[in-house]
Amino acid sequence: MTRSLAYATVAALAAAAMLGAPLRAGADATPLGPFGFTTAALGTTSYYGEPSLAIAPDGRHELVSTPGGGGVNYWYSADAGHTWGTTSTQCGGGDSALDFLPDGTAVSADLNFPGDQNNPADSCIRTSHDFGKTWSDYSRAGMEQDRQWLAHSPDGKRLFLVYHDFIAEAEWYSQSTDGGVTWTNLPSDQVPVNSADQVSALPVAAGGGTGSSASILDQGVNTFSGPMLVDPDGKHYYVVYSISDAQSNANPTQGVPPFGPVRALVVARSSDGGATWTNTLADVAQVSGTSESMENTLFPWGFIDSAGTVYVVFDSTRDGAPGDHFHQYYVYSKDHGATWSAPVKVDTLGLPDGAAAYATGAAVSPGVIDIAWYQSNNGTPSDDSSVWTPYFAQVTAADTAHPAIRVQPVTSQPNHRGGICLQGILCGVGPGSSDRSLADFFMLAVNPVTGLAEIAYADNASFGSGKGEVVVAHQQGSGVVTSQSIPAPTPAAGGGTPAAAIQTPNTAGAPGAAGVASLAALALLAGVRPVARRRRGRRAGTG
Repeated sequence: MTRSLAYATVAALAAAAMLGAPLRAGADATPLGPFGFTTAALGTTSYYGEPSLAIAPDGRHELVSTPGGGGVNYWYSADAGHTWGTTSTQCGGGDSALDFLPDGTAVSADLNFPGDQNNPADSCIRTSHDFGKTWSDYSRAGMEQDRQWLAHSPDGKRLFLVYHDFIAEAEWYSQSTDGGVTWTNLPSDQVPVNSADQVSALPVAAGGGTGSSASILDQGVNTFSGPMLVDPDGKHYYVVYSISDAQSNANPTQGVPPFGPVRALVVARSSDGGATWTNTLADVAQVSGTSESMENTLFPWGFIDSAGTVYVVFDSTRDGAPGDHFHQYYVYSKDHGATWSAPVKVDTLGLPDGAAAYATGAAVSPGVIDIAWYQSNNGTPSDDSSVWTPYFAQVTAADTAHPAIRVQPVTSQPNHRGGICLQGILCGVGPGSSDRSLADFFMLAVNPVTGLAEIAYADNASFGSGKGEVVVAHQQGSGVVTSQSIPAPTPAAGGGTPAAAIQTPNTAGAPGAAGVASLAALALLAGVRPVARRRRGRRAGTG
């Protein structure tokens, strides 16, 4: 038995011992809502936060990972998520990221935080040639990292690890040209995702506006890292991130101490395969007097459709939403990131009602996108009485001024009770809830063969302290809706683009202030009785 196979066998046994039986004995086995979501959990564990999800090009093999326990915990499926095996690897135990290359090679990045004396805060990179059952010994990539993401060129010959640098407080990438076996991991090899025009650009607080270059003064203060996006043409590359700044008009103890609220959404763009970059402001916080909206919370998410349109989804309190009533938005660009649309509100909550936290999404086809988030109909992230449930939206004509949006909950059961801290590693420093038990993100992917959405999310709604499960939701239906169309709320003056919202009518009575059907009503209309969830298979992310 080879060293890697022997290691994998031991790791698989350790992972199996780590997992407990699913806490709940049932599942959303009957498809829920017009998109027909079913769910299955992957087993009770202490390491359920920040699940990553990747689907192989064949559409059958899937991988889910979470960091924790000194390494990465993996769940792998060879039958499109019907059954799962589990294994783990040991290295750092920090943020984890997954990718499948075109030839089916799986790649995993595990943040080795704080690293060692010679390789501070790097990533441990492993590859798998059996879709995640066994993993190679690790190589190292990147320097001084916080959050890291994987991406690859269309032909799979270039693999990228993009990350946030702790010292420079900026975005960088390392790359591999041999399928992830070896990486550029010396300081001189790291490629900065910035440009000369950022030196002269105005900071956001000094008047920098949407479409202008993002100032290095903003990026150099506090940056929140999102993924790298690669255009199907193989030439255009993008890195998504958000920024706050030390010159905020708001109280600097609010938002992300000591820098104040997250101020702007930035998209770095390259037209020469990542050699040179221009950083563009895709959306900027609205400021009124001494107050401002907290735009683009910690992890904005981006993706590209097959026509090359770039999308970024994010949470925001723009459009006049009071307090921390965050809502889900997206912007898009059809000219390779040079200019951006007005933000489009996605969720069907009224601006003063409830909240939508975190953001994830993927493109289905040109102009058709899927988005998911955690939603509370009764509270906000700072409210410890809030009850949260994963929600899903499909947007058609998403790249036009008149998109149509269809929204439904992913499950009939909440995945979290209480607050959700949106301050990353600074949770507990500022005001609001300090509950970071779900960590900072979850993930949606579209099956490349079926075109249906799959979502991996964290669930600790009914667990004891420190326990939870990763849940995988599968879209079973096409999402064809025959119910009435209900217009989306009209944004406040200067707000996002109005969109047509198509949702199941609320038959439980008059529509509530949130303007969205209750979970019970949706379940009844879909012919679903609340049933116990068939649950089979965390850590606190470093942010």
